[in-house]
Amino acid sequence: MTEQGGAWERLDAAAATPRSVGSSATASSAGSGALRRVASSFRLRRSRGPSLASLDGGGSILQRRLRDVMLGATVILVPAVALNVWVTVLGYDRLDPNDSAVPSFLGDDTGGGIEDLAVWTSIVFASLVTAVVGYFAAQILLGERFRSPVTLATALKRTGRRLPSITVAWMLTHWWFPIMALIVVTAEVDLVGLWLFLFTFVAWFSSAATLFVIPAMVGERLGPLAAAKRNWRLVRLRYGLCVGFVMLATLLSVLLLVGIATLVPLLEQFGFLELGSAGWIVQSVMLQLAVLVVVPLIALGTAQAYLEVRLAAEGLDLQIDADRAFGPSTVEVVG
Repeated sequence: MTEQGGAWERLDAAAATPRSVGSSATASSAGSGALRRVASSFRLRRSRGPSLASLDGGGSILQRRLRDVMLGATVILVPAVALNVWVTVLGYDRLDPNDSAVPSFLGDDTGGGIEDLAVWTSIVFASLVTAVVGYFAAQILLGERFRSPVTLATALKRTGRRLPSITVAWMLTHWWFPIMALIVVTAEVDLVGLWLFLFTFVAWFSSAATLFVIPAMVGERLGPLAAAKRNWRLVRLRYGLCVGFVMLATLLSVLLLVGIATLVPLLEQFGFLELGSAGWIVQSVMLQLAVLVVVPLIALGTAQAYLEVRLAAEGLDLQIDADRAFGPSTVEVVG
């Protein structure tokens, strides 16, 4: 038969069955069938309520990897928590007797002093450390979602190596935060609440617009500037989802923090504790302990939201299935 005739006959031949990536290399081994079944059973699922699903997905990973997540986040957050406790103790001795709820160094009588600088430093440093926790948590969650678990030691090492890049990414996306914190810290007592109210909306929409910078750095191994550009492309596709997630995360954080903050006064009121004048400090320490739970939970939820947007807007699940069947057209790296 001529080559031309053979070509026409091949048109009627059945198409080759798509195979999982790497299955040809293991086809001759005894366990190759089981390996292919495991690979084909893995599939990322799209969610009907992505905002709630993000927090739920982050919570499920927190339960599954509780020891690793909590230990790693604690190691990263300890400096910020220690600084916040020190600032609390520093402010406790300067409470205004006429206003027991607000430290006097937030007023205009000591504006620009060492106390204001300490408060401003603790707020800004806590924001930066939160971004570092986000990088660590994104490694844990993306590793679990892509069936490539990352150990605690590996996640911490990678986070340490990328610390300069994380700092640059935070500066690119949170340049407004130190300015906001400075205005609040140095404002008069009567205006602190107003500034906080106004800046809450700024923080919501600014955080939503930069939500995926850190997860993009992890999931696609991008530098700070490339991650910021990639984030903007993703956020434009589902900005409403991002805003909804930020608001839900804020609500959840406030509920957890307020619940823990009111625990000490309630125990003292009902006679279970006798703290006296140290109640303020104990309550503040309890809040810092709550931060050790809230920050990694929100960080995991943010990484899950990154996946939700890629699934809903870019068809990431279809791309992965196609790569498994016909071979990857592009290399997708989860770091």
